[in-house]
Formats: sequence, C-alpha cells, structure tokens
Amino acid sequence: MWRNNAVGIVLLLLFGSYGTSQQPQEAPIRFGIHPRLEDYPQATARQSLASAISALEQNQVAYALAQLTDPDFVDRRVKELYGGNFDELVKEATTKLADSPGTIKELNRFLREGEWRGSESSTSVTLKDIKDRQVFLRKVGTRWYLENRQK
Repeated sequence: MWRNNAVGIVLLLLFGSYGTSQQPQEAPIRFGIHPRLEDYPQATARQSLASAISALEQNQVAYALAQLTDPDFVDRRVKELYGGNFDELVKEATTKLADSPGTIKELNRFLREGEWRGSESSTSVTLKDIKDRQVFLRKVGTRWYLENRQK
C-alpha cells in the first residue's frame, strides 16, 4: 500500500511540475501598467490590432503604448525624446489622437477590410483605396504589437 502511495506522489510531482513549466510566461509590467491580456488579447496580429483599437476607443492611451505598441519603439522614444518620462509620450499620443479624430475609425477599417500579409513574426495590413498608409505588427515572444515604421 505504501508503494502505491509513493508511486502516486511521484507521478503527481512529475506531472505537477510538467504542468507548471508549460504555463505561459507572465507578461511584464511596463511603465507601471499591468498587462490585461484577457481584456486586450495579443495572441494573433488581428487580435492585437483589435485590442489596440479597443484601448484607444476607451481612452486607454497609456495602456496602448505600454502594452500594445512595439516595446523597443516605445522605450527608445521615451528615453531619447522625453528623458525617461513615459507620461510625456502619453501626452504626445493623446494630442495626436485628438488632432486626428479619424484615426481610430481608419484603424477599424484596416481591421475589417484590410488585406493581411506577413509571416509568423511580422504582418502588414493594407487597404486598396489607401496607398500611402499601412498598419504594421510584429511578434515579440508570444505577443503581437503595433509597430511604428514612420520616418
């Protein structure tokens, strides 16, 4: 009887540790903003674009920048332009959105009507009637992020 319990305990430990090692890595907190992957999923490029639109529609600009936009771009911009002050980047983006009220509407068109092209790590979305703009996304780890390719 003791032997059956010992085997059961060993199996529980083996499968228990196997199960926990397969858990997805927790997304990092960026600029004090916790990821909310249930509310704003990023498992696919399409989900990530939809999440960014949703965040912006809810005036969650800080969340969109911290958790849905290419981390390298955001980190570089905060460091180089704002001396590490993330709130200044949020103000800049909020002002740009206010000055261009059609931006979110256009992003929704890209999501609904866009032609998606790409690979497992990079995707672009185009609209047939808008030749000078595209939406770019890239995958970092298991999450997709909006990518800024403007010069």
